[in-house]
Amino acid sequence: MFVLKNFFLIFLLAMGMATHASAAMAHEKDCAALLTVTGNVTNPNRGGYDPEIDKFFGYTEVEFDTAYAFTCHALNSLPAATVKADFPKGRMVHTYEGVLLADLLAAAGATGKTVTVQALDGYAVEAPLDEMIAMGAVVALSRNGESLGIGDFGPTQIVFPRAERDDLKDMSDDLWVWSIFHIRVE
Repeated sequence: MFVLKNFFLIFLLAMGMATHASAAMAHEKDCAALLTVTGNVTNPNRGGYDPEIDKFFGYTEVEFDTAYAFTCHALNSLPAATVKADFPKGRMVHTYEGVLLADLLAAAGATGKTVTVQALDGYAVEAPLDEMIAMGAVVALSRNGESLGIGDFGPTQIVFPRAERDDLKDMSDDLWVWSIFHIRVE
């Protein structure tokens, strides 16, 4: 009887692990790309712009030969960064969680002198890449523990540690692009 009980427990444990692994693999496949890095990308994970599939890129006139598409899993696998910032400027300070822009671009193998950050509504800002990194730019995925959703400031937002650094306290909100779907590095 003891052997039968142990066998039954091991069977249940194995079934649970198999179910968990299967669910984890399905979850991995269900996580779509949230942010795509184009331009000078030396570590691409996807091919070029395809007008038959990439309808939103076509709509926003974004074309590329190769790119790095970050899923939520790829973003969450990068080293986490947490900063405190007031956004909009002068309003309440929030805690933003995400990844450093420098780490994100390193994962994509993206190098260059300028970075263009583009929002879903077409708003785009071009800035010197070294300045964005020196100011501690973070690609935020959540604010105060809540994911940034589309219709909010998501899926991603560029934020800076303005509440933590005196040298940033007077910076404007011009570089704080929200609802980001595309970053180009040249």
